[in-house]
Amino acid sequence: MFTTAGSVRRARGPLVALVALVIAPAATTVTVAPAQAAPPPARVKIDGAFNTRTLANYKTNQGRAISAKVIRSSDLGGLTPAGEQDLRRLRVRSVIDLRSDPERQLRPNRPAPGAPTFVADVMRLAPFSGYSNFPGMYRTFVDNPGALEAWRKMLLKVTQTAGRNDAVVINCTAGRDRSGWAMALLLRLLDAPMATIEADFQAQRDGVDVEWVRGAFRHADALYGNWDNYVRIGLRMTPQDVNALRSALLAR
Repeated sequence: MFTTAGSVRRARGPLVALVALVIAPAATTVTVAPAQAAPPPARVKIDGAFNTRTLANYKTNQGRAISAKVIRSSDLGGLTPAGEQDLRRLRVRSVIDLRSDPERQLRPNRPAPGAPTFVADVMRLAPFSGYSNFPGMYRTFVDNPGALEAWRKMLLKVTQTAGRNDAVVINCTAGRDRSGWAMALLLRLLDAPMATIEADFQAQRDGVDVEWVRGAFRHADALYGNWDNYVRIGLRMTPQDVNALRSALLAR
């Protein structure tokens, strides 16, 4: 049997590849740890209200635990006697109502014993024009003067109440949009991971789009240059104000 030069050349390619495979060092296996998922939200029971939960399961970027002193909620217009007991059990001493005058007149919060209501009307100077532009509404939360003043009022009241080791309820109508941005704002000021902020927002599971809150944060950066400027100029929160908020809500 003759072996031609051509057949040798044809055989050489597979042979070289086989030799290379045999003598090549074993590849090092690199295991990449998956990104840590945000913990589930801490839901609480307030009879007669819904979408009620705290920030208690979350931690900051530095690993500090966030307390259960802030409770987001729907309105308290349907609060029952059992719900009043729930508020007492949770040590609620303040209620911050983010709704407009017409909303509060249509369905006022039922009085919560020992927990006066403070109004922080987010949409006072920018009434919501419809349900087709939620991204625009979230941008309004960032740039409207009335909204900025309402957020500042809310933040200072949260600091005051939580600083006494009491809890505060923050409510809008459904506990979704205004309350949702309120929680995103608080978490960002407490230096929680963005993944936690987005997971908490999406935990509502009732038609929200995480792009609404992402777009609002981008809008703040576009208007003010960065987040710190938004806090200092837009919200008029001093470094001392932010530190006091963190002291009131973070584990020591």
